[in-house]
Amino acid sequence: STDIGNAVAVQADGKLVVVGTTYKNNDFSGEDFAVTRYNTDGTLDSTFGRVGKVRTDFPGLAAVPSSVVIQPDGKIVVAGGAFPLFTFAGNFEVVRYNSNGTLDKSFGSGGIVTTIFPEGSYASDVALQADGKIIAAGTVFVDFIIGDSSDTDFALARYNPDGTPDTTFGSGGQVMTDFVGMEDDAFSVLIQPDGKIVAVGSANDAATNYDFAAARYLSNGTIDSTFGVAGKVHTDFGDQNFDRAHSAALQSDGKIVAAGFAISHNGGVQNFAVARYTSAGVLDTTFSSDGKTQIDFGDCCQSANKVLLQSDGKIITVGYSNTEDSDSDFLLARLTTTGSLDSTFGVGGEVRTSFGDLNGGANGAALQSDGKIVLAGTVTSGVQS
Repeated sequence: STDIGNAVAVQADGKLVVVGTTYKNNDFSGEDFAVTRYNTDGTLDSTFGRVGKVRTDFPGLAAVPSSVVIQPDGKIVVAGGAFPLFTFAGNFEVVRYNSNGTLDKSFGSGGIVTTIFPEGSYASDVALQADGKIIAAGTVFVDFIIGDSSDTDFALARYNPDGTPDTTFGSGGQVMTDFVGMEDDAFSVLIQPDGKIVAVGSANDAATNYDFAAARYLSNGTIDSTFGVAGKVHTDFGDQNFDRAHSAALQSDGKIVAAGFAISHNGGVQNFAVARYTSAGVLDTTFSSDGKTQIDFGDCCQSANKVLLQSDGKIITVGYSNTEDSDSDFLLARLTTTGSLDSTFGVGGEVRTSFGDLNGGANGAALQSDGKIVLAGTVTSGVQS
């Protein structure tokens, strides 16, 4: 089978929950949600599912989970998408599991909630509000065009604790946000202490190509006009090329850190890219002098897939270089609060972890209460088992 870890969360007891996708014989139509739980020593937790593993099938659909959060009561919420093979005309899928890995039948339909947007959608991230409501964010296909650029928008959906749509949010529990171009995709969602919601991803601008993009919403789903320009932010990393934020985190002072990649030099360079914004949605010039920085591990096709904030304010970025070769490793870098590489971490602020001569990479990460950093992703084993 092919088994890919996409996200990881730490339970209150220190156990680790990893979510991803699994399928056999390169048959993507058989992709299922896969959830595993590990004890603190890294062994599979036999009290969870079947010897530490749970598989959730969406009959007739390819299903890929992207994000996981742990509720205060120990229940596990997983979000992603399920769609017919070779199309994106799928739906948001949110699944809740009991702490033992069984589907929580009190949530949605037998533990699963399907949210239908026009033309198709996919949820890239999920977050919990303090009142127990659940927010999923991702992409909606406004106009799906095969073989050409499709018109996509930010998509958000909010659910009551039982999985029903929260009709006090947007239109029937759904919000769609268009920027100025064709392709707008949300990959991360944050909940501020004041209840405002920040979605972060990328937007395709005719003038600057793909940029980091963010939008902030009031708690009822309307755009917060006090953020950025009319509630929205674009950030180009200087080459009018392809820049995309995959992950975001909220500092205690309200500043927002976004991480992903930036492509420059006519596609010849792709580095980790990090931007920090003030709470007003303006680039924070106390961070790397202009609010932006890039991290180069010396490889091709480098992308940060997760950003984390330590209690001391230092910034952890996690990802890999997608070379499909032996230098495609788990990559980890730490920045100081001012945006420079932290020389006290790894080698010059960077850490590379190889699992052998075949390619691999980290897609998700989490911080333990003891400060240790957990990365989750995939490695090619070269053998079938």
